[in-house]
Amino acid sequence: MSSTQPESAHIETLNETPDETSGNPNNEAEAFAKAIDKIIKANYGSSKSKPKLREPDPFDGSDSQKLRTFILQCKLNFRDRPDQFQNDATKVNYILSYLKGSALDCFEPALLDPIEPFWLSDLNLFIEELETNFGTYDPVGEAEAELEGLRMQEHHQATKYFIKFQQLSTRVQWGEAALRRQAYNGLANRIKDDMVHHDKPNTLSGLRKLVQAIDARYWERRSEVSRETHASGTSGTSGNKSEQKSDSSKSDSTSGDSFLQSKQKDSNSGTSMSKDSPSEPKEPASDYSSKLGKDGKLTPQERQRRLDNNLCLFCGTSGHVAKDCSKPSSAAAKARVAKAEQISVSTSGSDSKKN
Repeated sequence: MSSTQPESAHIETLNETPDETSGNPNNEAEAFAKAIDKIIKANYGSSKSKPKLREPDPFDGSDSQKLRTFILQCKLNFRDRPDQFQNDATKVNYILSYLKGSALDCFEPALLDPIEPFWLSDLNLFIEELETNFGTYDPVGEAEAELEGLRMQEHHQATKYFIKFQQLSTRVQWGEAALRRQAYNGLANRIKDDMVHHDKPNTLSGLRKLVQAIDARYWERRSEVSRETHASGTSGTSGNKSEQKSDSSKSDSTSGDSFLQSKQKDSNSGTSMSKDSPSEPKEPASDYSSKLGKDGKLTPQERQRRLDNNLCLFCGTSGHVAKDCSKPSSAAAKARVAKAEQISVSTSGSDSKKN
């Protein structure tokens, strides 16, 4: 339309009779001014466009909780475009165009009936019909129950709590005092604990302002603590790293000292053992063949010699007997040698008695 209006204005100016334009200079100026005004209005009207609101989500009647939001979205469009919705019939048709599923099926018989129902030209009657079929059974009772159970959690913000509270309070028929008391009951404990330091509000709006101020300060302090903790954690980490490095160096030096000390102890113990341990006479290994028989045992002569000289039957040294000898590698070997020693002693004793 913006392209046709300037042309029509120009045509109207050109089609004026010479008597009206050329005969009088004032008429020419007035006609020219009107033409310019039409062009400006046409161009301004086309360039200045209002932002379009979001269209309502189609309502299918499956969720009664969505009906209130659906009606609200439709009314917002009615307010935004009053030139397009000048009567209730247009508004009702607009709402019907966004119904689907069972919601649209409910109104289909009435729309196809030659006799139009009254609610088709009355917005309030149509909304009442819509709420009767797809709204909650007891909207006031349900709102009251939901309002009584509304609670602000410790991690919730007060603004969100009061928005929901305000939505429910408009659907109930409570007084100011009852609403104020219920709003206080649903507050978080941290808010109630801080309210003891302030004067008690006498109005619902006063309560809301006080709670929002306390809540805003609470979250501000939370942010401060978080920043302080982060800063101290960063410095503490660097300090821990330096301490770990110093501890590791200390542990390395300590382990080195302990290693040297253990070496010194081993060498000293070896020296002391070599000095303090008594030396025992050892028999040459070359003499074993003459002292052992074919069965690997001591010959009778060698066994008798060791008995006569009080020598150990196992190692052949003096100062102890076979059962106390430290050379056998097992208790069974010691037992065998000790038994042989006893037998030899008893045999020698019987031989001496006979003689």
